Amino acid sequence: RLPVEFLSAPLAQEADLLRVHPQQYLDALRAASPAHGNAALDADTHLSAGSLKAAYRAAGGVLLAVDQVLSGAAQNTFVATRPPGHHAETAKAMGFCLFGNAALGAKYALDRYGLQRVAVVDFDVHHGNGTQDLLWEEPRALFVSTHQMPLWPGSGAPDEKGAFDNIINLPLAPETDGQAMR
Repeated sequence: RLPVEFLSAPLAQEADLLRVHPQQYLDALRAASPAHGNAALDADTHLSAGSLKAAYRAAGGVLLAVDQVLSGAAQNTFVATRPPGHHAETAKAMGFCLFGNAALGAKYALDRYGLQRVAVVDFDVHHGNGTQDLLWEEPRALFVSTHQMPLWPGSGAPDEKGAFDNIINLPLAPETDGQAMR
C-alpha cells in the first residue's frame, strides 16, 4: 500500500488564471456568479454561490500539484477536483467546466519552472476540447486525447493538429475495447 498525503488546495491567483483565460472572461464569470440560487452559463454549466470559489480552488490544486512535483516534494500527484476543466475554452465555460485546469498546469509548469516541453494526455469518453483550445498555439505543449467519436462536444477529429502540430487526437468508435486500442 502506497502512502497517500492529502493536501488542501489553495485558491488560484488571478495572475495564474490569466495564463490561459483573458481578464474579460474572469470578469464575466464573476458578474454571472449569483449570491443565491444558480445561474446557467449553458445547458450543462451552472454557477451557484460557491461555484467560482470551488473553481479557483480546483485550479489552485492543480498548481499545488505542479509545485509539489517540480520542487521535488513529491514524485507524483493526483488531483481529484470538481469542477473539472477539460471543456473550458479560452473565453467560454462549457461541459461543467469553468477553468482549463490541465492546460493551466501545463502553462504554469512551462513558465514558472522553465520546462522546455510538457505533455497533457486526456483519456476520457469526451474530447478535451477546452484543453485543445488552450494549448492550440503553445509550441512547447503536446496535447494527446483519446475519446469516443461521434460524441459531444463534436470536436477531436484527427485533422485537428494545432498551430505547431502539437495536438494528437485519437478518436475511438463506440464500444472500442482494450484489444482494439492496442
